[in-house]
Amino acid sequence: MSLADIKARISAEAQDQVRAIEAENNALVADIEKKAAGEAKAIRDSYGERLAREEPEVLKRREIVAGLDAKKVDLGVRQDLVNESFAASLRQMSEMPRDKYVAFANALLKKAIRTKSEVVLVGKGEKYLDKAWLDGFNSANQASLTLSSERLPIAGGFVLRDDRVDVNCSWNMLLEDIRSDIESEVVKKLFP
Repeated sequence: MSLADIKARISAEAQDQVRAIEAENNALVADIEKKAAGEAKAIRDSYGERLAREEPEVLKRREIVAGLDAKKVDLGVRQDLVNESFAASLRQMSEMPRDKYVAFANALLKKAIRTKSEVVLVGKGEKYLDKAWLDGFNSANQASLTLSSERLPIAGGFVLRDDRVDVNCSWNMLLEDIRSDIESEVVKKLFP
């Protein structure tokens, strides 16, 4: 056997081995691709099934959140209406006729005084509680109350000051004081 024949035989055997390895690799690649395609299909199917299972729950959660948001807006509107009703009550108290306004202030002042020598502070826009009113109260009740030149940001009524103690009898404070007691009734009347 010649050297050329040996080389040809070795080359032919190498070619056969390369073809065998390529065929084996192609089979492995095809098997891997088939497994990967199966796994990808299984993943797609599982996500599809999961979506089908969870979609109603997701929609239900969205519906609940939307319902909560609507209730929150409704509650805000209701609270605004309740606040407006108390603001209207404050305006109505401030606009009482003089005789009722003064009589109410006198009744409050009689209950609030302790030493009969306190200082009375009224609001910036006060139209009925003035020096003449206080002089009349003093003479009718044997008191020596004085009217302060300081004006407060209140809608009506007064603040009675004795040294470091203030008794707030402003319409604002009176309404705020009874609000917690009557707010539920106001809500029932506004929203039957």
